[in-house]
Amino acid sequence: MKRLHRLLTSSLMLALLIFAAGCSQQAATEAPAVKEKLVQVQAIKDETLPVRIKYTGMTSAGEVKKYSFKVSGQLNAVNVEKGGQVHVGQKLASVSTTELELAVQASQLTVQKAEKAYQDAADTYAKLEALFQAGAIAENDLKKAKLDLDVKEASYNQANIDLQSRQIMVNNAVLYADMNGYVVDVLNKTGENIAAGYPVVVVRTGEQRVSVGLSQDDVKRVQAGTKAYVTVGGLEAQGEVVKIEAIPDAETRTYHTEILLNQPPDSEQFYLGATARVELEAGEAKGIWVPIASVLNDGEDYIFVVEENRAVKKNIKLLDVQGFNVRIEGVSQGEQLVVTGMKSLKEGTPVRLQSEEVAK
Repeated sequence: MKRLHRLLTSSLMLALLIFAAGCSQQAATEAPAVKEKLVQVQAIKDETLPVRIKYTGMTSAGEVKKYSFKVSGQLNAVNVEKGGQVHVGQKLASVSTTELELAVQASQLTVQKAEKAYQDAADTYAKLEALFQAGAIAENDLKKAKLDLDVKEASYNQANIDLQSRQIMVNNAVLYADMNGYVVDVLNKTGENIAAGYPVVVVRTGEQRVSVGLSQDDVKRVQAGTKAYVTVGGLEAQGEVVKIEAIPDAETRTYHTEILLNQPPDSEQFYLGATARVELEAGEAKGIWVPIASVLNDGEDYIFVVEENRAVKKNIKLLDVQGFNVRIEGVSQGEQLVVTGMKSLKEGTPVRLQSEEVAK
């Protein structure tokens, strides 16, 4: 009886072991295998790429000139409009010359009288000088005639000067452009009284510039002639640095820098005082450059490389961003950088290279 009991117990234990083994084998069979992820890679290598430093600037004109009259008067004509284009020699505005022209006529009469008096004095002196040479008059009479001639000559010369002055005033009653450009503003209206020296029309040159303030570090990387790439409201233009102040601004501690645009956009679309995005060429940088899209972040910047057909996560340090590329530290040349498919990866994920997939 005891022997039968031990036999039954042994049989039961054997059955349990066989059942357990079967369950384990079934579980192992049913456990899903980790699927390989399809990725693209590129070899990591040292490269030298051009470096651009980025700033925000403001558009400005090369030269702005305020035109004013040298004479006072009533503004009787404005020949330009705000925003209009002007050329050298073009008439901008004029003031009434009625009073000035009357003054010119009065001066002309004064000149005529002075000239007649001078000619009479000259004739008298010539006659008296002949008489003096003949001994017919005293020397004192000749001296009096000479003094009268000198006075009449001085009066005649002064009358001519006054006439020229009044003619110049008439000429100054009209403003002419002495440069090509665009009208920034017209400050007065027809009929208003204008004082001499007060601006009436403001004109800027067609030349366009962009101003930026460079930091102490960046000003050492830029010089006159440095190429610049400017974007204003979607419009793009190229230029070069033409001026760098040697002394920093007292408040911002930045160095005022001017960029002359070589081929500026249409002036009607490229407004003065607009904000501009500026990129300045600042030499080259050598190092490991990777596509910025391949860099991920979970609190730290990292990338994935492929080692033995598995994804390996590597933390990196970002050094410089240029366009779609970023210069990094933390990897070595020759490693296989994952450039597509990295967002679905985890540390140790099996991977298959896309080139291998295509080969199949």
